[in-house]
Amino acid sequence: MASSIPAYLYACMAPAASSTSVYLAGVPASDEGRLEIYQINLANINSPTATFIANQTSSYYWSSAAPKACLAYNGNKVSTNNPMFIQQFGAKSYFTNFYPNGTIDYPAHFPEIGFISSKLFSLSGSVGNLNWFAAMSNATSSLTRSPWVGLRFNATSIVDSRRDYTLSSYPTLDPMLSVGTYIESSNTPAQGYSIVFDKSGEGVIYTTLATAGLSLTGADSTLALSNPRSVDTDGIALTNSAISLTMTGVGYILDKALDGATVLYSINPSQSNKLQYVSVPGNVPTFSASMVAAAVGSRIITYSAGNNGAVVFNSFDTASGAWSGPGLRKASPPPTRSDTTSPSKPSDGGNTENSSKAPLGAIIGGVVGGLVLIALIAFFAIRRRPKKSTEISANPQPTYHDPNKVQNPAAAPLMEQNYVLQQQQQQAAAQNFQIQQQQQYNLNQPYISQPQPDIYTSQPMAQIPIQQQGGAPVIFQAQTQEPYNYTPPTLIPLPQTQAPNIFQPQASEPSPQTYSQASPYAAPTTASTPLTPASQAYTPTHSGQIPASPQYIAPPGGDQYAS
Repeated sequence: MASSIPAYLYACMAPAASSTSVYLAGVPASDEGRLEIYQINLANINSPTATFIANQTSSYYWSSAAPKACLAYNGNKVSTNNPMFIQQFGAKSYFTNFYPNGTIDYPAHFPEIGFISSKLFSLSGSVGNLNWFAAMSNATSSLTRSPWVGLRFNATSIVDSRRDYTLSSYPTLDPMLSVGTYIESSNTPAQGYSIVFDKSGEGVIYTTLATAGLSLTGADSTLALSNPRSVDTDGIALTNSAISLTMTGVGYILDKALDGATVLYSINPSQSNKLQYVSVPGNVPTFSASMVAAAVGSRIITYSAGNNGAVVFNSFDTASGAWSGPGLRKASPPPTRSDTTSPSKPSDGGNTENSSKAPLGAIIGGVVGGLVLIALIAFFAIRRRPKKSTEISANPQPTYHDPNKVQNPAAAPLMEQNYVLQQQQQQAAAQNFQIQQQQQYNLNQPYISQPQPDIYTSQPMAQIPIQQQGGAPVIFQAQTQEPYNYTPPTLIPLPQTQAPNIFQPQASEPSPQTYSQASPYAAPTTASTPLTPASQAYTPTHSGQIPASPQYIAPPGGDQYAS
């Protein structure tokens, strides 16, 4: 049954099974906590139709005020029920899988960690039933001193997702936007690229290498970043409004022009490090703060919702280079760095008369200065010439001479007494100040404002407390025996009528076939109310060195589930 297309403040899209359809996910502000999934038919981009598929209602997990990202498991297309991955950002950084038959997995999250923004969450690998991302979290690792993490999500079992702070190389701490690409492959390790732009507009390309197994030794990380190289922006100035999407080996960036039009850039890091402006011969859509984009085949589909509830879909064909859909306008040139910086003014205003006089004045000044310098040298040389009757003393005097002692020898004893008295007064004052300092430092204050150098000499460096940036919590603690420390993420089921159950991981390691493309997962065939997953298999408990994995923990009661 066709439905009206909802307007979401923070929506996300992913391609559906049909090449002319997308899945749209969002939480309406009028029904807080209700995650809705629609299938949008875009066969006629000027008149799209919506079909409601499923919903999951829980204000404990889902929020209308939180950005979201939706992505397909592109390496798992052999499955007829290939899910769409949904990630929410901010304080409620929950994620789940939605299946085309209407089933939505239980929401999950990683304990004590959230993700900053969908703009800093880039797909950098996809093989079989796994997707890998490079993302910025809201917590800084005490081992890596970086909030950047590598993530791996599983299409067949959301509980087998992983996060890992060890990346080998770490992007900037002041990022503005990231975009990822990946190399299509049927085998792991997955390969791709992650490009991160900072707030000054500079970008760095990282080569990514992703693994599918569990690292018990810490030798392999979930996602490794290496070989950083600079992006050639060619004068392009990205704005804070820019959003990105991944189309396999090519990353696209949609940004806002100076007049509000949409501008498009592309980068193919496997071929070039240059960020290129995509020239559009025809009209373009107006950029919107609510705009989200998805790659559907060779097309870029955008969704925008206005304040009046109007929803607009547009499509860009990367083959023809043309936009289609309603509300198109004239294209604008991209913003450049010259648009954001003022040109320097000439210091002389082009006055040739002053410029011709400048060399003559410099010559005269140089001559006069030279003569004055020669005269001063001669004067001091004559004054410092020793007299013939002067003899060098066998006991040289101190470098400092009191003029009173030289001119008035009779006053020397009195001056020496005054000098000794002055020294005694200074020493007494110094001792008094030292006593005051000792009294102040004995107040058991938690921090010493100016610690003495010998305070830390007897303690190892790892024991010195280090303040985290921005008050972010520390996920890892430094360990001498286990440098590779992980915390399992928490997968939380929706509240049931019965008392919540807490499940712990089993003691057996999952079969490697979980990550095998040759054994596709048989997804649910009918939508049904999920039961308490007492019989499901979870990631085994190994040492603290393995990447984090989820657990099931029931939330407080009061919310309902519907599908």
